Amino acid sequence: MGNASTRPKGKYLNEIISKCTNLEIDDAFLIFKDFQRQSGGKGKLSEDDFVTVYIEAFHGKSEISALARNIFHAFDTNHNGFVEFEEFVVGLSVTEACLVEADQEMRIKKMKWAFDVYDKDRSNTIDRHEMRLIAVADVVELFLGDETPDEFADRLFEEADVNKDGKITFEEFQKAAEHNDTLVNMLLPAPV
Repeated sequence: MGNASTRPKGKYLNEIISKCTNLEIDDAFLIFKDFQRQSGGKGKLSEDDFVTVYIEAFHGKSEISALARNIFHAFDTNHNGFVEFEEFVVGLSVTEACLVEADQEMRIKKMKWAFDVYDKDRSNTIDRHEMRLIAVADVVELFLGDETPDEFADRLFEEADVNKDGKITFEEFQKAAEHNDTLVNMLLPAPV
């Protein structure tokens, strides 16, 4: 535990905490230890590793692998094919921030993160197919009611696509998320 590869330096954690307003140093250290364990000491997770960890957190529900892959890409902010500890903890901080209690900057970060999860092809828009990819995940069933996943996704899509051009821009997404927090909340399921 005391060697340099498994124990982060205080300055490193302080830099990360400065980017995560809702994170304390003790929490960051515990997250670091868990991340090191999950990454096998490598300090980074490949997409497949990330998906495996995510599925394990949901007790082996492989149906959520598509959602986990989208979340991986949203966390991988430098687009190098890995989620390093800093990307992970900053992403985790954004996802755990409560939209109601967050300041405007954090609200926008969280909505941008959610938008990036939906925007699978990185076109800076969300199409109906991308919306449906999220809604097929097993974890969204608590939002469905009497609707099928496709009906649910189509309803959310129609609500957000204000100009009816078949694409949702970030601005449209942001306005829709302010009125219907399901767009963001269904991306952040808690393990059961």
